[in-house]
Amino acid sequence: MKAASKLAIATLSSVLLLGSSMNLEVDAASSKSAQKSTAKKAADQAPTAAEKKVVDAEIKRVKDLTAKTGDTYVMYYKYKALNSGLDLNYWGLTKEYFSFDEYLQKASTLKGVVLQKPSNLPKGYTFSKARIGGPLGGKFIDDLRAEGKKSGKPVFTKKMDWKEADDIRLEYTNGEDTLAITKFVVDAKEGKKKGYFDDNLPANIFPKYIYWQAGGKFGYSLSTSSDITREQKIEILKAAVKK
Repeated sequence: MKAASKLAIATLSSVLLLGSSMNLEVDAASSKSAQKSTAKKAADQAPTAAEKKVVDAEIKRVKDLTAKTGDTYVMYYKYKALNSGLDLNYWGLTKEYFSFDEYLQKASTLKGVVLQKPSNLPKGYTFSKARIGGPLGGKFIDDLRAEGKKSGKPVFTKKMDWKEADDIRLEYTNGEDTLAITKFVVDAKEGKKKGYFDDNLPANIFPKYIYWQAGGKFGYSLSTSSDITREQKIEILKAAVKK
């Protein structure tokens, strides 16, 4: 090989090595810059000690207020880390009743279908408890998130007045079995179904369910571990769901 060719190859190799070295330096600098940016972003998103105190004080205030008034409040968190990774916390949304009259007093104020005591319960079953739960979504929640973000506050709270329950459950017991009747929200796809449906649980899994959907936002179910027939379950569910 001629001397000129050897020199050209050596020069080219040096250029390539230099280019690789420069690329590595650029990549390293870029990586450091990205790390700094990520660290800064994380620091910006971390609550200060003062903000934590504000959140703690607001939690106590809302907790006491809910216990005193029985109203529902929703808190929007700027920092999800302060609320187990969630941006919303509901207070007073769900309530339990151990008297049917107390349940009915609340249920009678609500719009839509509220579950009634079936007149055709199997012999020996008596009322055990009831639960009523308000809505988890909707325009109120969308507006709350928007207002909370706009406020810039570490926590933003609003009272929620709701008139239709997303969840109602009545429980009856005979001392051994719990027969539960439930109203619940279904998604858009499920809401198109109509009729009575059995669960798809394995034969050895109890309680067993019967579902009833008549189209729309809500579905209904009855669950029991007793050996009452499917026809009986349907008739009891019909009696509880008076539209």
